[in-house]
Amino acid sequence: MDKMCGNNHFILDGDKKPGISLQLTNNNQYEKGFNCTVKFRTAQRSQRLIITIEKMNIIDCPSDSLRIYDSTTLLNKDPKQQCGTPASFTFTSSTTEISMIFISNSVVESSGFQATIALHFPMIASCPQNLGFFQCKNKNCISTQLQCDGRNHCGDGTDESLCGIFFD
Repeated sequence: MDKMCGNNHFILDGDKKPGISLQLTNNNQYEKGFNCTVKFRTAQRSQRLIITIEKMNIIDCPSDSLRIYDSTTLLNKDPKQQCGTPASFTFTSSTTEISMIFISNSVVESSGFQATIALHFPMIASCPQNLGFFQCKNKNCISTQLQCDGRNHCGDGTDESLCGIFFD
């Protein structure tokens, strides 16, 4: 994410880029005095975004924090989802764009976070697999391109749960 800061929206579409995995930094620790905003949006007005924070290690609460906005609405209102070491959590946007804002103080701290963002296709009835979609157990509908890649794009892990299992 540190290489993406301040750029215009990253557009997720159903074909070339149905989802993205990111972490705060490639280094073991994020920089002190770091202020980074990254924006994502859908290619179509009917699409939404599923944001899953898979791991978080932001120790200096609340001086260091991650805030996730659905357009202008703060999604992770619970301070325990902005910093610390919470369990994995997921949000689905109600609009076509999200912003992730990370801020750190002047002390070098910890490793930050890992996240996935995937397109959700709520307008596609029954999420047809023959058209390249995967129906998550939580009813999210994502691209089959995101299945079995080792990352939780559904938000409930079902896109990774049957990997390597073949039925006769």
